[in-house]
Amino acid sequence: MNTALKLAPETTEVENKALSLVDQAGMVKITDTKSYKVAGFLHKTIGDVIAEVKDTFDPICDAAFKAHKAATSKRSKYLDPLQSAYKEVKRLMGIWDKEQDEIRLAEQKRLEDINKKAEEERRLQEAIEAETEAKANGLTAQEAAQEAEEVLQEPIYVPPVVLPKSTPKVQGVVFREIWKAQVVDLRSLVNAVSAGKAPIQALKADDVFLNQQARSLKSALNLPGVKSYSERV
Repeated sequence: MNTALKLAPETTEVENKALSLVDQAGMVKITDTKSYKVAGFLHKTIGDVIAEVKDTFDPICDAAFKAHKAATSKRSKYLDPLQSAYKEVKRLMGIWDKEQDEIRLAEQKRLEDINKKAEEERRLQEAIEAETEAKANGLTAQEAAQEAEEVLQEPIYVPPVVLPKSTPKVQGVVFREIWKAQVVDLRSLVNAVSAGKAPIQALKADDVFLNQQARSLKSALNLPGVKSYSERV
């Protein structure tokens, strides 16, 4: 279906006027009072044609807007609830997936703790046997205790436990972790930037507040690192 907007033939004259004035405006040079007046006349003419362009094209735009609004409203009637349902189902899947992951990690830690305890008990038994054997070999009690201590001081290595994920893979469903930052103490952050402990990029000037201050105080605005200025419009 051809959705190109068809314009009435009477728009051609307005189009030509507009393009011609744009070209004239691009050649304006003000060097004296005469050229200033010429520019003023051109400015008024452009304003008149702006009004003419609006009168010509506004009804066309309004009709196109109404047609677009009707189409998008019809689409939203079916699309919006579907998208909401799509997000909700994935949200519930995400919650369950996270819960299962937490259960898996907790079980991994429990098994690692059991293995670590078993290794510690085995090491203690090995130290007792080393001390007993040292005494049997004629070493003093202090020397035998030193033998046992050396066994106990050896680093304990427990292989990590890695359990498989219990959540099944579902085509088209992928979860990823997104880390975000939240400022909980702005003053501490500002002090850290001032002390060189954090980059200045961590802070952002509040342009809305600063512009409000500039409008209120004008040239009397006096803030470190900030200047007020005016633009003629």
